Amino acid sequence: MGSDGILGNREGDGRKWLRRRERWLVVLGVLLHAVYMLSIFDIYFKTPIVHGVDPVTPRFAAPAKRLVLLVADGLRADKFFEPDSEGNYRAPFLRSIIETQGRWGVSHARPPTESRPGHVAIIAGFYEDPSAVTKGWKANPVEFDSLFNRSRHTISFGSPDIVPIFCGALQHTTWDTYPHDFEDFATASGSLSTLHVHEDASFLDMWSLDKFQSLLNRSSKDPKLKELLHQDNLVVFLHLLGCDSNGHAHRPFSSIYLNNVKVVDHVAQSVYNLVQDYFKDNRTAYIFTADHGMSDKGSHGDGHPSNTDTPLVAWGAGVKHPRPISSSNHSDCGFKFVDDHVHDTPTPIEWGLHEIERVDVNQADIAPLMSTLLGLPCPVNSVGSLPLDYINMNKADEVEAVLSNTKEILNQFLRKSYIKQSNCLYFKPFKPLSHYSLMLDKIEDLISARDYDAAMNLSQNLRNLALQGLHYFQTYDWLMLMSVITLGYVGWMIYLVLHVLQSYTSLPGNTFGMEQAAQKNNRGKIYLYGSMVTGMLCLLLLLEQSPPLYHAYMVMTSFLWVQIISEHQFIKTLWKHLSGRRMNYIIKLLAITAVSAFILEFLVNSFTERKLYTWCFLIAGVTASFYLFKSIPWRSGIPIYACIACWFLSLFTLMPAEIPDNNHLVVSSGVIIIIIGIAARWLDLHAGGRKYWLNICNCELKSPKFSSLFYLQALLVALSSIMVYLSTVHRTEKQELLASHQLINWSIAGFSMVLPLFSENSLLSRLISIFLGFAPPFLLLSIGWFYSTLHFLEREILQVLLVLRFHLSIGSLPSLVPS
Repeated sequence: MGSDGILGNREGDGRKWLRRRERWLVVLGVLLHAVYMLSIFDIYFKTPIVHGVDPVTPRFAAPAKRLVLLVADGLRADKFFEPDSEGNYRAPFLRSIIETQGRWGVSHARPPTESRPGHVAIIAGFYEDPSAVTKGWKANPVEFDSLFNRSRHTISFGSPDIVPIFCGALQHTTWDTYPHDFEDFATASGSLSTLHVHEDASFLDMWSLDKFQSLLNRSSKDPKLKELLHQDNLVVFLHLLGCDSNGHAHRPFSSIYLNNVKVVDHVAQSVYNLVQDYFKDNRTAYIFTADHGMSDKGSHGDGHPSNTDTPLVAWGAGVKHPRPISSSNHSDCGFKFVDDHVHDTPTPIEWGLHEIERVDVNQADIAPLMSTLLGLPCPVNSVGSLPLDYINMNKADEVEAVLSNTKEILNQFLRKSYIKQSNCLYFKPFKPLSHYSLMLDKIEDLISARDYDAAMNLSQNLRNLALQGLHYFQTYDWLMLMSVITLGYVGWMIYLVLHVLQSYTSLPGNTFGMEQAAQKNNRGKIYLYGSMVTGMLCLLLLLEQSPPLYHAYMVMTSFLWVQIISEHQFIKTLWKHLSGRRMNYIIKLLAITAVSAFILEFLVNSFTERKLYTWCFLIAGVTASFYLFKSIPWRSGIPIYACIACWFLSLFTLMPAEIPDNNHLVVSSGVIIIIIGIAARWLDLHAGGRKYWLNICNCELKSPKFSSLFYLQALLVALSSIMVYLSTVHRTEKQELLASHQLINWSIAGFSMVLPLFSENSLLSRLISIFLGFAPPFLLLSIGWFYSTLHFLEREILQVLLVLRFHLSIGSLPSLVPS
């Protein structure tokens, strides 16, 4: 029966052997992809936190005695800076600060643009790996340093999802949060609706303000609290969740969200007045920013500028005053984003700030900025670079501040280098920092000589090298891991090809029979040597204290290639077989391989450039139209229909990925779907007497009639369109979606998908039923009319395939044309 299989033996009944082998193939495939999928976390989602790093005590006087941090969760930069429809700015107080007292810019967040990673970047100065989002908004199980840790005391009020992350485990904090119920805007809450305007979440911002004001008032009767408030290194953190909640519920272009920007400005003004009146010493620094923005559809998380661009306003003690922009200090050029591309986006004219210098920062830069203002050590895991354009210090203190920032990042590098070197059998150091101690000595000599400009340049260069070194060790294992995973996937593909050739071609019987005995004898040795090599590799990983998953990747890849090598006799025979074929056969095989590689590259590039599909559909429309034109009379309209269907769908990939809701389109789509169903059904029932239609559609002669199933499915499509309209009306009126509506929607969606099982056997009838069956759930989940357009393309593809099948079955095309 042929050779032994990779996962079974061919002896006995061939079909049973093949079935058993392919069962194991499925199990192996699921296991392989599950294991390799976990490699994403080891390659890209590796935590940057390293423990055992010593803080660097700054050698300069603190410019500020206390700092107030206001974070407006979910506030977009453009909605903050731009004027409203009447030409008035939504944040007049902070606008006046920008023009008269402080500095401003855009803070650029890094994906994932979520609340937790954003606040960690602002307060702790590092970018949590994306897997941190999966931990939810609970206290981080991994302890990390932050500005709050370094402060003498921290006062914090805000969301129960954010404040406890930083304050929950600290003794020197005073904090409070509102109940989780306050954040629930999906359903009505009796207790909540009696206290607040339910549809507007701006009351959450006022709650934080009220709590802070209450604390200051209480200090007049509490000497201990008053003494605590007058200490230095005090941090006040107010988390303002209103914009985020309103953005999710009502979208960032809604009047409620835009009004919340005014509320945030009112909170900032009130806090400023309260602090100035209470302390009366002008020793307070203020930072206003946001953790992330908000997309037009009311979501966030990706790297779109609407999510990454957030406002930053700083003023008060230790902060420079505004500076007019000039050709020598043009702030819209030269700034580098987190991913190292240069910022060159000009300030929009409508912001009205093009004459005031703009200083952009990466989000993690805010942490060393706040630490420097308070004269505190930077958080030990911070990777932010101190933005000097915000700090009002003399030249000597500026150099000391940058040097402190540099040493903190350098300490992280040295710690990671030590850990990696102690575990690696063959360690490759980061060569540009092999003489870092000489650079530090040189900086100290320059400071002693008061050559501050040279010391500043050298400190900044050393800081950049330290950041590169951190990236080097963060990606130290990438080459090994990617090589192992790539070899594993390639091995899996080769193995599947061998299985197909052995099981579904005549190659085993005709060309491989003579090699079977030799391969059986060699297989045992190959397995033995393969096991020894795998064991040695795992031993090396064990000595280097690699994670357990590294062993799984190595074992899986080794197993696959051992199995492939065990089939070397078959591969040699296959090579001889291909070498003996004619050149045109080889050329055809290479052409198929090249086309497959091109399609793969096309699919990969389409992830970042979706407009490629526009060209794809345009070419497909022309190709399908010409092919059908040769097979079917033009009078049928099918060749023209195929071209129009593809070209119409090509328009969708030219549209932006994020489009606003348009429920009128959804309802109209329901009408279009019913019309398409009626037209297709009419075409199916009037195929009699036209042989080419009967042959292509696999129909039988029948008397025209619309079945009751069709009427039922059309009714469900109409009902789903009506329910979309009714649900939208309730949402726009800020009403809770009725339980009866939810029940009807779920019932329609579930029941409609079962109905195609009872459709007629003819191909077109079944296709129409499937189309109508899945239309209701698609309509209930849609924001446009893509589904009806998609059906046009599906029918066109099906017609091309059916014509091709019929052509192959009869061997000629002209017979399709009716006589």
